Amino acid sequence: MQRVDHPDAGKANRQALDDLNHGATGLDLIFADASAAHSFGLGTADPKTFARVLADVRIDAITLRLVAGRKDAEAARALAEWIATQPVDPERLALSFGLDPIGDGAVRGGIGNGFDRVLQETIASLRDQHFTGPFVEASGIQWHDAGASEVQELALILATGTAYLRILGELPDDVLKRAVSLALAADQDMFITLAKFRALRLLWSRILAASGLESDALWIQGETSWRMMTARDPHTNILRSTAAVFGAALGSADQITVLPFSLAQGLPDEFARRIARNTQTILQEESGLWRVSDPASGAGYVEHLTQALCTKAWKLFQDIEEQGGITVALGNGYIASLIAEAREARLARIASKAETIIGVTNYKPSREMTPAIEDVPPQKAPSGGFAPHRLAASFENAGALP
Repeated sequence: MQRVDHPDAGKANRQALDDLNHGATGLDLIFADASAAHSFGLGTADPKTFARVLADVRIDAITLRLVAGRKDAEAARALAEWIATQPVDPERLALSFGLDPIGDGAVRGGIGNGFDRVLQETIASLRDQHFTGPFVEASGIQWHDAGASEVQELALILATGTAYLRILGELPDDVLKRAVSLALAADQDMFITLAKFRALRLLWSRILAASGLESDALWIQGETSWRMMTARDPHTNILRSTAAVFGAALGSADQITVLPFSLAQGLPDEFARRIARNTQTILQEESGLWRVSDPASGAGYVEHLTQALCTKAWKLFQDIEEQGGITVALGNGYIASLIAEAREARLARIASKAETIIGVTNYKPSREMTPAIEDVPPQKAPSGGFAPHRLAASFENAGALP
C-alpha cells in the first residue's frame, strides 16, 4: 500500500499513478482531517476530489483504503457516489471505507453524540449501493502514536472492534464478519511486532467465535510506526521500516503501508516514496516473505511472546468491558491515564539512555543531509484529546516518537 496524501489532488494523482506503475498494489487515501495525515493530506472529501485523485486509476485492480478522520462518513458517501459513475462492480472491489468514529473521537477529545446512529445509516447506504465491506476499522495506530504499549494497543483494538460489532449487530452474519477490519502499528522491534500481529489474529478470531461469526474474512492492515520516525538523521528510518515490515509480514498482515522515511521532516518527495514502496517490494519479491504461512509457528521465543501478549491484552480488554466498554473508559479518563503512564515510562527510558535512538540520542551525524521532501507547507493538525505529539522538544527533532 502507498499513501496518497499530497494536498494538491492533481499532484496526488500523478504520484498515485507513478506508485502503481512501479510496484504498489494499493492506495491509502489520506485526508487532512485524519490523525494519520501528519500535517498533510487531501482536502475536501467530495466526489470531485476523488475524481481528480483517482483519474486513470484502475480501482477494480487494486486495493483502496480510506483514512478520513472526523469526516469519514462524508468521505465514504462521496467515494461511493463517485464510484457509482465508474464502470465497476462495487461488490468486486477491494475497498475498506475505514470508518472509525471511536478512534478519531479519542484523538480529538470526544466522540460525537449519536455516532452509532450515523455509523449505522452510513453503512446501510453503502450496502444499498452493493458494497460488501469492510466498512469500519478498529485501529490501534492512534493509540500506538499516543504512546500505548503493545498490550494496550491490542486490548484497545479488541474493545473498539467489539463496540462496532455490537453497533452493527443487526447486519447478517456473512456481512458482519467482514464489516470490521483491523489496523496495527509495526515498529523496529521485529520480534515484538511479529508476535503482536500473530496475537491480534488469534484474539480477534476468539471475539468472532464468541459472537457466532466465522473468521475467514479477517483482514489486518499493518502500518509502520509514526512514533519511531526521527526527523534528525532520517535515513535511519529506512532500516527501522524494513524491520517493521519484516515483522508485520511474518506476523501475517494482509496489507502493509510504509511511511516514507522523510515524513517527520515534511511531505516526502519522489525518492522517499520510491524507497517506501521498494522496501515492501524487495521483501515480497526478492525475500519471498509471503511464501510461508505463519513461519514463526512453533518457534519457542515467538510463541512465548505471542501467548504473553494474548494473555495480558485479553485481561485489559476484560477490564475495559467491565467498565462499560471503550466509550465509557474513554470518557472517564481510564484509557488516557493508562497510555500516559506507558508514554512517560518510555520517555524516561530514552532520557536515561536505557533505550537508544540511533542518530538522535547516540551517534548523531556531524551534518544533516538535504531533506527528501516536497516544497509544501504543513497543514493544521487535528487537535484535542491525547493526540499524538512529538518528542522534538525533548530530543532535538526526534521525529514522531510520542
